[in-house]
Amino acid sequence: MLGRLPPELVMTDARTDIATPGPVPVAGSARRARSAVLWRFLLLSWLLLLVNASGYLAQVSVLSPWTVAYVAAMFLTYPAMYLLPVALLVVLANRALSWRAGSRPGSAASRRVSTFVLGLAVALTACVQLLIFADVQIVRLYGYHINGFVWNLMITPGGIASLGAGRSTELTFALLALLALVAEALLLALALRSTRCAAACARLFPRGVRIALACGLVALSAFERVSYGIADAANFRQVVTAAATFPFYQPLRMHKIAKALGFAAERDSSLRMKVDEVNLRYPLAPLARAPGSRDWNIVWLVSESLRADMLDPEIMPATSAFAERALDFRHHYSGGNGTRMGMFAMFYGLYGSYWFPFLSETRGPVFFDVLLDAGYDCQAFTSAKFSFPEFNETIFARFPRERLHEGDDALAGWENDRSNVSALLAGIDARPADRPFFRFMFFESPHARYYFPPESVIRTPYLADLNYATMDLSRDIGLIKNRYVNACHHLDSQLQRVLDGLSERGLLDSTLVVITGDHGEEFMEHGRWGHHAGFSEQQTRTPLVLWVPGTAPARVSALSSHLDIVPTLLARLGVTNPPSDFSLGHDLLGSELRTDTVIADWDNLACVDADGKGVFPVNHGGFAGVQVTTVDDAPVADPDAWIAAHRERLQRVMKELSRFSK
Repeated sequence: MLGRLPPELVMTDARTDIATPGPVPVAGSARRARSAVLWRFLLLSWLLLLVNASGYLAQVSVLSPWTVAYVAAMFLTYPAMYLLPVALLVVLANRALSWRAGSRPGSAASRRVSTFVLGLAVALTACVQLLIFADVQIVRLYGYHINGFVWNLMITPGGIASLGAGRSTELTFALLALLALVAEALLLALALRSTRCAAACARLFPRGVRIALACGLVALSAFERVSYGIADAANFRQVVTAAATFPFYQPLRMHKIAKALGFAAERDSSLRMKVDEVNLRYPLAPLARAPGSRDWNIVWLVSESLRADMLDPEIMPATSAFAERALDFRHHYSGGNGTRMGMFAMFYGLYGSYWFPFLSETRGPVFFDVLLDAGYDCQAFTSAKFSFPEFNETIFARFPRERLHEGDDALAGWENDRSNVSALLAGIDARPADRPFFRFMFFESPHARYYFPPESVIRTPYLADLNYATMDLSRDIGLIKNRYVNACHHLDSQLQRVLDGLSERGLLDSTLVVITGDHGEEFMEHGRWGHHAGFSEQQTRTPLVLWVPGTAPARVSALSSHLDIVPTLLARLGVTNPPSDFSLGHDLLGSELRTDTVIADWDNLACVDADGKGVFPVNHGGFAGVQVTTVDDAPVADPDAWIAAHRERLQRVMKELSRFSK
């Protein structure tokens, strides 16, 4: 079927693609004949892909006129974009091979080129059809698109079984692949052999119409791009949420342009969209408190980049002494290797991958729903900014702006820490006497470039000027780490001020206290400096000190996670719901023991247990291989064995990634 072009397509007029009555051995006519077939074939494949991709439309839950127009534009253009790489590759192959083989129709070389080019077109379009079909099914089952995490499970031996499937699913997938090839081959046969199809296409889609159709798709794509940019700037969340309808979506940010055009809206931190207008299902059930539950005061202290081994009597003597009187969790992991994901996991008890829909829908955690509904006097302090990351639109979305206190850009991190501690204690003194209070403080001292005053120096020598342009990590990393240690020592002095302030005011017996870090910090122990660069123990392990009045002090060696903090606190406040209604963590003072945890960054998830650490890409475009190490970050010889041993757990992680989605 592919080896010989029919005469009516070989002898074509270059201007109309309509067959001419006799042989016209014009140079390039074989290539043009194949081009005529290819554009008809790609047009038919696009129509089939539209049918295939129509399953995505069921995921759109909000149908305002703008959203309908936006999704319609995506529906028409994104399938064309998925086929665009195929079209470009096939056209390039057609031109390149035609040039090498010569252009005379009917020659053996021309037939070989036809076989290869048209066969390549069938194979590639079948792959696209199969990928979209599989993605539609994954979205239907799990609520998210195929990503690197899923891809690695699919291509790893036994991976399909970890998705809850077996041999029959593998056979079904193979059959679907065959059906995709057959379907595309039939479309090619229609484009290649059918005189009626050729005539109809030539009549209905002459060159001018084809150009108009291409321009129309470009115009629709521009409309879709601009619509998203305006909706994002104007905080129109229905369109922003609908953007996730199709895979590999690339958002366009145009806040400045939209503002100049009058479309930008001031982002209201108190904005909370209705549940029936969003794609989240959170919590799974309304939270209830037992009658007569105690309204404990809560002081939540978080340090930037505080890694676990800094809780040391030499470096942090005051905090270490307090930990001896409290619950000191010594095998504790952040929920992320960066501030966004670490803080998100801490306050929501959810994997960091949920950050994006929660930000899109401006949804705060149920933890603050409980506190604010109970009348708590709430204030939050940071030596950085609440708008970067966008905590004013996620974690603290329900806080009035006057209750969010930020650092002074003119001050160093340690100076802001001192100033904010003073303001926090003053705010406690000025609180309403008849209301419980919540206070949050985010310390900046241990953030690179690691800030401290002269009196906090306990490690010398240190790099006096941490200049990113001139420093040499191989030469300076020890001096840089000494800066970090000094900054953590200063942090300890400020934590001591808060703890002493609570004690002096007689509040420790009525206050729950949390002390932890958003994530850790690495100093080239595994070839990296800082954080956001991997899931090493240094980047992901943090201290956790929990003060619960009336609870016996203990040094806890069991595994714990940021995911567990909110379930633990809400249990102390008398919330009767199981943690599974609102989180992926559990009560640290309950009977359940954690055997593994999940850590996130922008593009990956790390699953950690006593047997090792598996890192999976989960971003839409990331298909890199899974990385498996020991818990101490040493490479393992057989990653597939680790994956095979963790199939059930990985399957649960996939389900947990969509537990709180509609």
